[in-house]
Amino acid sequence: MIYSSLLCYGVHFYPPKSPLERGTFVYRLYFVRAQSAVSEWNNLSLMNDEDIDYSIIPEALLQELALGNELYIATSALVELWMRENSAVARIAWEILSTSHGDLYLQATALSALFSTDKEKALHYMSEKVVDCEPLLLNEIMKLIIDSPSDFVPSSTSKIFQTTIERLTNLRNEQGFIEPDVQQELIQLYNASALSGIK
Repeated sequence: MIYSSLLCYGVHFYPPKSPLERGTFVYRLYFVRAQSAVSEWNNLSLMNDEDIDYSIIPEALLQELALGNELYIATSALVELWMRENSAVARIAWEILSTSHGDLYLQATALSALFSTDKEKALHYMSEKVVDCEPLLLNEIMKLIIDSPSDFVPSSTSKIFQTTIERLTNLRNEQGFIEPDVQQELIQLYNASALSGIK
């Protein structure tokens, strides 16, 4: 069975006779299969994002794709790694954010991924960027505040929360980048914190 499977790769062989030859043969078989897989994955850039089944892509390749220049694919690859709880997610997310790699959608995804895997680093990033980050990233920060208020609201010196509220009230032409539901929920959270004396 293992020998006949080589026919699909167009490989010619002589059946191994000794245990050593069989071991060498199996190693070469896996090498051939790996080379074929690499060739297949290299065609991903020619496919549409929605046509790719990310669940079957090896994690090592997903890591490369997440830092690649095909931004729809990069975002989906990062999400897939995040869903698999891959140990490289925090490193990749930070590389994307620290180098402003890709577009704002990829960076927003990276921020959420970093927050879930290395909260301290994510909070530090937000405290530095919240003052003048793009509205799309501000929207992501708002969603994180809403989902995890205990990480932002309790402290009276919460720069991230206070600055986000200030920017929200001063938005003009950029209003369309903020999701209405997100805006409403954040204002409700702010009002609740004010009433409880946390503001």
